Amino acid sequence: MAARMRKFKWRTNTIVFLALLSVAITTLYPLFYVAMTSARTLEDYVKNAYGLPKFFTLESYRILIDNYSLGTAARNTVIVVGASLATALIFSSLAGFALAKYDFPGSKVINWSFIAVMLLPSQILIIPIYLLLSKFSLVGHLHGLMFVYIGTNIPFGVFFLKSTFSAVPDTILDAARIDGAGFFTSFFKIAIPNAAAGITTLAVLQFLGMWNELLYAYLILPDQGMRLLTPALASIGGRYTTNQPLVAAALCITATPTLILLAMSSKYLVRGVSTGIGSS
Repeated sequence: MAARMRKFKWRTNTIVFLALLSVAITTLYPLFYVAMTSARTLEDYVKNAYGLPKFFTLESYRILIDNYSLGTAARNTVIVVGASLATALIFSSLAGFALAKYDFPGSKVINWSFIAVMLLPSQILIIPIYLLLSKFSLVGHLHGLMFVYIGTNIPFGVFFLKSTFSAVPDTILDAARIDGAGFFTSFFKIAIPNAAAGITTLAVLQFLGMWNELLYAYLILPDQGMRLLTPALASIGGRYTTNQPLVAAALCITATPTLILLAMSSKYLVRGVSTGIGSS
């Protein structure tokens, strides 16, 4: 009986391993193909599109850096995404903690208001947001796009962190209040350390959303000189579809920061999501 159970367990593990290996291959092969294509010349690619390059070259990357102002686009991206992400996290953390641990008049209304905003399709907000920014002369300015990113990310951030802060034991907070700790002391010294995994998860998710966002980035920043990195590289793909190595190099530049971030924060993502699910 024991031998039969071991054999069954071995077969089950083998099937699971093969299934996961298949999923990994289907995920990693496109990344490998794009990376190999970006390191080829156009002539080499035309002769054998699916083969390995005869020799590796970084010519496509040099063309992108020298001719398409990627330095300016990268600077704009760091400013917009960095400031928007930090601001959205600060407001989301404070509001999520207050809604999770404090009972005050109107708390349920505020909570449901954030949820209601999340349910609105983003497409119906395009015209109102554009008209509002135009009224205040914010179209064509980086801080105009910052306001959009902050405003559209706070509702989900509050909803997510409310679940995360709900998992912080009330006994610890009550003990801190007895010792004289106020809102901000409890928030920074107790809530934040206990919810670090959830906050990290939210930061990664919102960074990915801001980094890969194209619609508002095109609409609010129509000037080529003000473009962010992802829209600038996406426009290259639209204009040079026949030069696949150049398009592949643009894709690699766009995807590399997100892949590095996901690889570095994978364990925090799993822990943060499981914490949020368990407390909701």
